[in-house]
Amino acid sequence: MNNTLKATLILIALIGLSACKNGTYKPQPNTANNDISEVNTLLTNITIDALKDKNFVQAQRSITAIILSGDNSAWRFIQSALVSMPKEMAMEVINSALKQPSVLQSSDQLFAIAKVYISYKMTDQALDIINQSITLNNDNLDARYWRARLLVVMKNYENAEKDFKYITKRDSDNESYSGQYASFFQETSQFDKAQELLSSQKQTPDNLFKRIVFALQNKDTYTASTIYPTLKNLEVESEKENHKHFLTAEAAYWLKNIPESEEYYSKITGGDHYLDAREMLSLILFDQERYDESIEILHQLENAEENYAVKAYRLESQIAKKQGDVNEAILILTRSLQLIPKHPELLYDRAMLYESQSKMSKVEKDLSQIIKDNPDNFEALNALGYSLADHDMKLEKANEYIQKAIELDPDNAAILDSLGWVQFKLGKYQKAEENFKKALTKDINDPELYIHLYKTLLELNKNEEAKELILKAKVLFPENEKFMTLD
Repeated sequence: MNNTLKATLILIALIGLSACKNGTYKPQPNTANNDISEVNTLLTNITIDALKDKNFVQAQRSITAIILSGDNSAWRFIQSALVSMPKEMAMEVINSALKQPSVLQSSDQLFAIAKVYISYKMTDQALDIINQSITLNNDNLDARYWRARLLVVMKNYENAEKDFKYITKRDSDNESYSGQYASFFQETSQFDKAQELLSSQKQTPDNLFKRIVFALQNKDTYTASTIYPTLKNLEVESEKENHKHFLTAEAAYWLKNIPESEEYYSKITGGDHYLDAREMLSLILFDQERYDESIEILHQLENAEENYAVKAYRLESQIAKKQGDVNEAILILTRSLQLIPKHPELLYDRAMLYESQSKMSKVEKDLSQIIKDNPDNFEALNALGYSLADHDMKLEKANEYIQKAIELDPDNAAILDSLGWVQFKLGKYQKAEENFKKALTKDINDPELYIHLYKTLLELNKNEEAKELILKAKVLFPENEKFMTLD
């Protein structure tokens, strides 16, 4: 790198530091475009490294320096970098940027800032800035498109529709614009208009798939079934076949045409949807109890990126459990945790398997690890509290776990059931009855709730009410053997 470029980089970095400290920017002399590009590449790398190291102060400095360069093309990176930072620190950079004349005079840069506000769910600020962006350039169609979507979120449907009409008129072939306009019609219960708009567009896999989804959302299976063959038989370029096969498989699955769904998932040989297709195929095979075929695919997914691997290990463990081998199910999860340490879903599944074997020390260890890593994990808090109560262990501690869980999710029927159950174990029958009945107002399909309430009513000498409850439960759950021995 030549000395001029080195000096430029140092100057920009120092200006960025000053701007972060003082909250103001000072205009700098223009440099040659290639020098700016090279400097911004270096600053981009500095920012990426700083974000990886969570050195957010350095990230602020280097992002600020990129903003000062005035390079519109850098704003896609700036936007993604800002949303990777703590909100307060990102806002410091944005507030300083909004004092910079070059930013205030650029429709594109203001639009990028508006999208950062949207990412942080700061809708009022986003709308204000995006309005400024459109005022500078009335034909910034992407800004209008995002404003329309923002207005929908804010329930300002009248003004949202004005923007949708404008952008679809100016660019009638833009599938994103027309698709989102159709989604607007769908959300505002103008179902016929949504189908009419999409049917007026060029037939593409995405267009047809969206029509099927909308029809199914409206419980219009006839329309969805009518469109499906068109999607299935649509000819596309070879490089788009995997995408079309994926959408066809998804549509078939939702139309409950499982054989064709399996067929089209199997046809996908690559592309962005390959792993999703393999995952869905493993689930279809699992549902059909074709366990060996499912496991073959799951072993492939276990070597994929973490989110696919976790689901694959969990499903393979379920298969082992269904086949009656709980120890093998636990072993699968134990191996997975050696590769993906302390993963909460894997720990939770293993804890529940240990609970089925009454190995409570191991249950406590796994669930406590989840809670240690995330004290607000209400599912782990609830599971630990309920498991302890169900085994008549550490009842006061169990109550503490469940109380914390109910604070985090007060209307969760499962947690209300747990609260009632620990209160039952503590002899607080009236409170238990209240919570069981409250839980039943939120979920009438959990047989355990009826059993718990039944036992509580007996303790309160409400025998007739208990009898009526069990008669109702026997109607709701005719195949549940637990109710057969209860009168």
